[in-house]
Amino acid sequence: MKISVSGLKLFKACRRAYELKYIENLYPVANAPALEIGSSYHEKIEELYKNGCVEFGKTKEDAMAWAYAKFIYPKFKVDCVEKWVEKPLVTGDTLIGRVDGIAADGRIVEHKTTSGEITDEYEYNLQWDEQLLAYMLATGSRKAWYTICRKPTIRLKNGESEDEFFDRMIAWYDEDTDSKIRLLDIERTDAEVEEFERDLCRMAKEIDEARISQNYYRNTANCMCWGRRCEYAPVCLNYNPEQDYIGFDRRERYADTQD
Repeated sequence: MKISVSGLKLFKACRRAYELKYIENLYPVANAPALEIGSSYHEKIEELYKNGCVEFGKTKEDAMAWAYAKFIYPKFKVDCVEKWVEKPLVTGDTLIGRVDGIAADGRIVEHKTTSGEITDEYEYNLQWDEQLLAYMLATGSRKAWYTICRKPTIRLKNGESEDEFFDRMIAWYDEDTDSKIRLLDIERTDAEVEEFERDLCRMAKEIDEARISQNYYRNTANCMCWGRRCEYAPVCLNYNPEQDYIGFDRRERYADTQD
């Protein structure tokens, strides 16, 4: 098997959702608005590192990218962006993923966005995110930069132009900047990464056993994950693999390993 961190997290959260996505290859056509903003922001950061500049529009993600370019970009150099990584496991499976960037000093670089405040608890949870441990395992690095950008909380006013709103979002980042965009320095030990690898191998075995037994039970406690209804709620009950569903496409997840 090829195991991604997103797949691992989904299996742990709800086996039924994992089955629909990774076994039935069923994918929602549209992403949640929050995911769309995050994806667009990542694309602009990638453009910034590839070209040394980025063309700004007037959207919220443009303002976020502007703040990144001003407050984070000058602090370290990045040698490559969107780096695909693979790590064979002792189980015979392969851990796969795509790192947002690799810094010139070999550090992993990951970009995060949040709608809420960047609290101590948020930073703590981010430091122990499985995604980071997985990338450390795959790359061999034990150090990382996490860049965190809060999405603008201000709204467009009645009669306000796009230019005026964009200028106001920029001013929002200029005020109390550290609470809105931040660089987090993280380091893990070899022992911590090795412990994650052992846990990962155990989970790989559980995933393999579920494939064999077809034991993909629902976890109803996860139906309202991240403050919104599960994206597979419309097809979770009475699912028919022979039927096409509006709002979903079927595609092979790893047909192209660069996806």
